[in-house]
Amino acid sequence: MALAWARGAGYRQVTLTTFRDVAWNAPFYARCGFRELPLADASPELLELRRLEGTHGLPNDRRILMRVEF
Repeated sequence: MALAWARGAGYRQVTLTTFRDVAWNAPFYARCGFRELPLADASPELLELRRLEGTHGLPNDRRILMRVEF
């Protein structure tokens, strides 16, 4: 699993973007320990990923940033 690998490799957190309003997306990740990451707390790289997703048709108003910390 990616989380076990990241933890074992010494990473302190994992972030992701997903759909806020799809029942099996954000709720699934929340059950895995992820919590919503406010835009104000997002890294420049994660904000750039969010921007790029928008250019590919993923609506930012339906997306959520999430993070789990180890």
